[in-house]
Amino acid sequence: MNDALKLRPESDPPKDVFEETPWQVLVVDDDEEVHRITELALSDFVYANRRLEFINAYSGAEARKKLQENPGIALILLDVVMESDDAGLRFAQFVRQEMANSFIRIILRTGQPGMAPERHVLTVYDINDYRAKTELTQDRLYTVVYTALSSYRDMMALARSRQQLVGVVEELETLSEVTSRTFRQALKTLVTDTQNIYYELEGQVSPTHHHELQEILELSRELFRKVDDLARYTSSGRYNELRVPVDLMTVVDDVRLDLRESIEEMNAEIFCDELPVVMGSRRQLYQVFYNLVSNSLRFRGDQAPRISIQAQKDMDLWRFKVSDNGIGISEQDKQNAFSLFRRDSSTDVPSSSGIGLNICRKIVRWHGGTIDIQGVAGEGTCIEFTLPLIS
Repeated sequence: MNDALKLRPESDPPKDVFEETPWQVLVVDDDEEVHRITELALSDFVYANRRLEFINAYSGAEARKKLQENPGIALILLDVVMESDDAGLRFAQFVRQEMANSFIRIILRTGQPGMAPERHVLTVYDINDYRAKTELTQDRLYTVVYTALSSYRDMMALARSRQQLVGVVEELETLSEVTSRTFRQALKTLVTDTQNIYYELEGQVSPTHHHELQEILELSRELFRKVDDLARYTSSGRYNELRVPVDLMTVVDDVRLDLRESIEEMNAEIFCDELPVVMGSRRQLYQVFYNLVSNSLRFRGDQAPRISIQAQKDMDLWRFKVSDNGIGISEQDKQNAFSLFRRDSSTDVPSSSGIGLNICRKIVRWHGGTIDIQGVAGEGTCIEFTLPLIS
């Protein structure tokens, strides 16, 4: 029997649970003791399997340099009074305004609350929390830092998701634009060639073949109209257009001018309230009013069109109504009024693809509003939509 002692092979050493990159915390205070106590109080702090890495600055000027050297800083513990009575506040202003960084969480810790009134500081300097040094026990400091890092992580995750979504939307818009343009050109050629063949063979083929050619021509024209509508739809309401103050009175004036010939021909009247200035894309908002007014002209009744444009402030938004005395809309057609390529159920209603109202909905939604349609068959139509108040 072999009694030799056998040693068990050593197992691999356990992996460090905290191998993730630590959270960078910038401590800004002219009192070295505050730095020491802060690090001691948070020495065992862990959030999302990440410890803390402390970066120390003893003045507002030094803090600026540290922040620029360490772009990964997630949290700033900031004193107010350092080289000057408002050095901390000036540094906070530098972070939010000059660096335009709204992600970093800033916790103000002051030993002299009277030097920086809490309500004023929170609103003017975009501070995330305000604490007197005397009230920050170890447990309270732990809670404040935990909450701040949780908020920072969530904001960064949202920013990444938004960036990814923007990339997807850009790719889809590019693909849609290229596809619609390519198909539009191909169908335009098809319509032209079919039309030429139709007229060249007119009188040379049997009535049956002539009828078949006519159907092919109409189908190709219909397909071209749909692709043309899609091209217009994809080019409207682009998410990344610059938002600027838009005077809606001038927008409606431009719509009147562009539709002047139809307005005069139909003896139409347009009554318009004093419209506000809103934030948005002027090109897109013009398209909304143009589509709605032109629809009122198109779907007119036996009498001259009377179109009313109203605006009313309602809480934190503007509520607009574009109403007319036209042929109205049935209950059935209300349900799919904003659908692409819809067809009105009433034979008395001119053929419509529905692209105009769908574009309006897309643009209004992009601006943060809603849109709805009201009306009764034979008694006119009212389109109501909202836009946020100018901020």
